[in-house]
Amino acid sequence: MDSPERVFTAQVEASAPPTLARHEGSTRLDIPLGTGAALACFVYERPLDAAGALLAVANAVRAGPGVTVRHMEPTEVLLVPGAPALFLRVDYETSTPAGTGAGQMKLMVSASPELPLLCAHDEPGYTRTFRRITTALATSLQVPGGARKPARGEELHVMKLDGRLAGFGWRASRRIGDGSTRTEASTSLLLPSAGGGLRAEDTTTTTLTDEQDHLTELRHARAEDGALALQVTLRRERKPVAATAPAAEPGTLYRYEGREGTRAMKGTFTSKRGLATEDDVSFSVRKWLLSGERPEVVLDVYRPQENVTAPTELTLRREPKAGPRALTLTLGTRTAKARANAQGLLEWMELARPEGRLTSELIHASP
Repeated sequence: MDSPERVFTAQVEASAPPTLARHEGSTRLDIPLGTGAALACFVYERPLDAAGALLAVANAVRAGPGVTVRHMEPTEVLLVPGAPALFLRVDYETSTPAGTGAGQMKLMVSASPELPLLCAHDEPGYTRTFRRITTALATSLQVPGGARKPARGEELHVMKLDGRLAGFGWRASRRIGDGSTRTEASTSLLLPSAGGGLRAEDTTTTTLTDEQDHLTELRHARAEDGALALQVTLRRERKPVAATAPAAEPGTLYRYEGREGTRAMKGTFTSKRGLATEDDVSFSVRKWLLSGERPEVVLDVYRPQENVTAPTELTLRREPKAGPRALTLTLGTRTAKARANAQGLLEWMELARPEGRLTSELIHASP
């Protein structure tokens, strides 16, 4: 199956040929299943906030005439090639002159960086069918032409709030032409809201590191319920000064610029250690903490959600009484419990948030 204007190619299981309609920035596929309702899918041409996109559809269901949503919750996180997929179920009732009817909307989003996919099926049942067809469609989606080079260092984490599924954390790195590495990390969460529904929180951080694996650029964005709340770009202005330069100011200079809501932000700061990346954190855990050489390691990291105007100190501390790979991570005023694997990746972490206890569990990692 080819999309209009050859934006993508795909294969999909269907009881009859799907119909396709091109819109600005997306293509809609209506896929007959041989049941009462067709499967509706949208292929987007730009990155998508996974949690915000799911919540927008769920809220549209809630806003329907005579509709009362009884329950909605994320149901599964899984990996499709090169991207995480998140599923959401919305159970509702409809009131009509003929009486009350039960409805169910099943939703799935695949957060591919090239061709994000959002699918919806508004009919009770057929849960396994929905999962099978949407994951196969996401797997087959590709841009015409040569396949994209596979990412290195992929990681997929399942996020839970007080033991209930809330979303995912995803990270993937690629080498680019000049010897640099581009790393894309995202977190998408559906968290309880005050009104008994859900709210969406999506964050995306893209970093560039040079051939020495030093951070040169960072772009961070956070969206709440689909609306951009914070956007920051950070660039390295000066490389680390050598220790042999007696009159030079130590450290590395960084320049940031962005917006938080309607407020513009711009400035510079210096990090004496140089800003660490997630790879630096894993290296430190593996080399020093897991080897037993040091009881703790201190790094400078940039977390705009914590502090836009300065680096934040991250302390990694070994906790042997809790297990051979147990750690605590202290970031500013917050402390998280964690457990590392042999590669230095955090395979489990627990952090207290206002909403409850948020845990992260590594379910996929590639070299």
